[in-house]
Amino acid sequence: MKIGLLGWDYSGIDPDGTSLVEYGRERGHETSFFTLEEIAYHPGPDGVELTLKGEPAASFDAVINRSKLYGDDWRDRVERLAMLSNVPGPRLFDPVDVWLTGYSKFLMAQKLAAAGLPVPPIRSAVSLADVEKAFEEWGDIILKPSYGYRGQDVERIHDFGAQKEVAEDLLTRFSTVLCQPYYPTEGGEYRISVAGDVTPINMLKLPPLGSWRCKTLEGASFERIDAPDELVDLSIRATRALGMTLSGLDVLPHEGGYMILEVNPVPGFLSVLGAEQHRQVLAGVYDWVERKVQEGPSA
Repeated sequence: MKIGLLGWDYSGIDPDGTSLVEYGRERGHETSFFTLEEIAYHPGPDGVELTLKGEPAASFDAVINRSKLYGDDWRDRVERLAMLSNVPGPRLFDPVDVWLTGYSKFLMAQKLAAAGLPVPPIRSAVSLADVEKAFEEWGDIILKPSYGYRGQDVERIHDFGAQKEVAEDLLTRFSTVLCQPYYPTEGGEYRISVAGDVTPINMLKLPPLGSWRCKTLEGASFERIDAPDELVDLSIRATRALGMTLSGLDVLPHEGGYMILEVNPVPGFLSVLGAEQHRQVLAGVYDWVERKVQEGPSA
């Protein structure tokens, strides 16, 4: 097969994009890397013809999407991804509607809840009064922008009077923020990575002493776990509900079950547990892509 990898950028911030290209070649595919900026429009016999780094988009059998939509030029990026999603030739893993839902915390929560999956209750806030209302209802809350990544700009408000400036700063920078109850993280947070039909990376992340954040970049520890069947099943169902091929879920144990905090459409650090798990992730992606292409467009 001829398979393209629609990558984040060329900075090296996402080494797993390159890994997917190299692994595809090991599987015998003709694979190449390009970014959203390298999608171009040209006149063609049927109207607009797209090229991907100079090659006709229709010449690809599949495109694996790890693209970046964040940034001041997001409108151009969404437009390019939407155009590629509409090309009848290649199968896109995953198309623009899936990507927009995966990037938006509001859309994601809405879709997961509609599928009957456990997610925190949420409110939108456009003013300090809205934040105060959420605090009065839940007592201890999390504020974050709908569009964000790597846990940036995620704040906990446990004393509204003393932390008004934190809320005001987020509202000034993002206009609308998402509010949800804070759930204790002392017992850790699960990170489950789904690749097609398998979950090669199953971890428990523990916050550093004195912190509630389960972020490895901020000192959280992590360990590989044998995830319970019900957690694996929940993670795969959430990934399918959102239409994703590859995902990284943050899940909290909660009241005898689980609470899905987030489903990341571009999970990083796929080699965090070593080479064996890394290759299982890459294999899971290609197993899924190959099967879906062979099954045809309606599969």
